[in-house]
Amino acid sequence: MKKLLVSSIALLAVAVASAQGSAPVNRGPPVEVNASSTPGKAVAKRTLKVTATVYAIDVATRIVKLQHDMGGTEMMKVGPGVKDLDTIAVGDTVVANYEQRLELEFQPAGSEFVPPTVLPAGASASKDPAVVASGGQTAQATVTITAINSAKRLITIQTPGGNVFKVKAGPKVQIDKLKVGDRLLGTYLEAVAITLEKAKTK
Repeated sequence: MKKLLVSSIALLAVAVASAQGSAPVNRGPPVEVNASSTPGKAVAKRTLKVTATVYAIDVATRIVKLQHDMGGTEMMKVGPGVKDLDTIAVGDTVVANYEQRLELEFQPAGSEFVPPTVLPAGASASKDPAVVASGGQTAQATVTITAINSAKRLITIQTPGGNVFKVKAGPKVQIDKLKVGDRLLGTYLEAVAITLEKAKTK
């Protein structure tokens, strides 16, 4: 199963990945969540490009180990639709393009606690010959509000694993109705396409 590179919008996945022995990368300022058409739900969306270098590759098992631009390493399984895996070499540059969505929905008192859960999508080849693999992930967990800065509209949230992150409430999000200790159901969805580029000559 592929372990994903994660940005600040995906900090919900920290709890999930920590349970699986992975440590996602946190980067960038607090993401802004905006009111949705569903009462009590706020949503954030963005795209992200992350570069990595092929650290190791096993053509027989189709496993590629990547070292990303923030210094960590990740493993991924290349889908069977890729026919020229043997052309990839250690040192080649990999580009991962992510489409990310974070949903935070208010959980009324007495709502069922949702433990960190991840539902990965299987990797598959794209019609674009430059794409090595594509896939996605959905992570979900109950998170808790630990602080509210009304002046800056910043909400501090803690995951079940103890990790803390902040989101910025958009102008239409009614933060006056929230209080410390409230629970939110956090859902993180991600689609990713991995492309290859030859390493630049130094």
